Amino acid sequence: MKVRPFLFLCLSGLLTVFAGTAQAANPGGLAFKYTTNVSRYGKPTGLMITGRCNRYSTAFATMRSKGGEVLAYINPSSRPDNYVCPLDNTYYKNGNVPLWPWPSYGQRSIWPGTKMTDMRPGSAWMLYVVSYIENLMRERKVDGVFLDTTGARPWGISDWKTWPQFEKDKWTDGCIDLVRRLDAKRRAINPNFIIINNNIWDRGDARGLPGEKYVDGVSIEHPTLWLTQYHRNYVAHAFGNLGHRRVLIIARSADEARAWAGVKGVTHVANQMTYAYPTVPPWTFTRLTDRL
Repeated sequence: MKVRPFLFLCLSGLLTVFAGTAQAANPGGLAFKYTTNVSRYGKPTGLMITGRCNRYSTAFATMRSKGGEVLAYINPSSRPDNYVCPLDNTYYKNGNVPLWPWPSYGQRSIWPGTKMTDMRPGSAWMLYVVSYIENLMRERKVDGVFLDTTGARPWGISDWKTWPQFEKDKWTDGCIDLVRRLDAKRRAINPNFIIINNNIWDRGDARGLPGEKYVDGVSIEHPTLWLTQYHRNYVAHAFGNLGHRRVLIIARSADEARAWAGVKGVTHVANQMTYAYPTVPPWTFTRLTDRL
């Protein structure tokens, strides 16, 4: 589609407006496969998210020792069809993961090559995930967790629009139940433990919004800064009350990253279209002392 010169100038001007207040937020990143550039985030307070298999890499430990924060990647809502490392086998119980029961057991999927897990409130899988993350709280080798695809509704290929209402409500209520249980655990074990979810708690009604008070913030992947007001409004929401807010925007370019860094409510911004390893931090770090 050809972009009109006037529209291009408007978009560029709007980006400049947001960029003018940029760099209030800290750089963050995702290192799902490799630890390239991870050491560059070892500053108070850089933020890094591990992958499924590299959580205990020395690069993350070194980053933490220099003041950076490391969040362990956890996906409660999907079980991969293939396991790629010992950590996978442990977390996914060597394949013995209870699956979502509707419309028939194991039928639904959020992403190709995966099956939806049993996210109903109080399910055996839910309790197992809570226990698994409780161990991370006690272990103290990471600063928190990044809960992928956890929020008011699933995305991907889940075909959410066709779900009956009772099924939608069970999924939403299950995600709230998960973060509620995790929040209670961390308050008892380690209140500094960070919980963010990679999703929003708004599904078009108010049912998912109670989940916001149990997390320190959310991650939003590749939002379009200048085409929608929705995400700029959403990142300003209040989240948990433990005093260590973490709201991560995963931007599509360095320019968008700098612009998002100046948006109210955002604490960290990553500049990544793919997640194998983080980019070089696009700006300097601002020390955060809310966990000290």
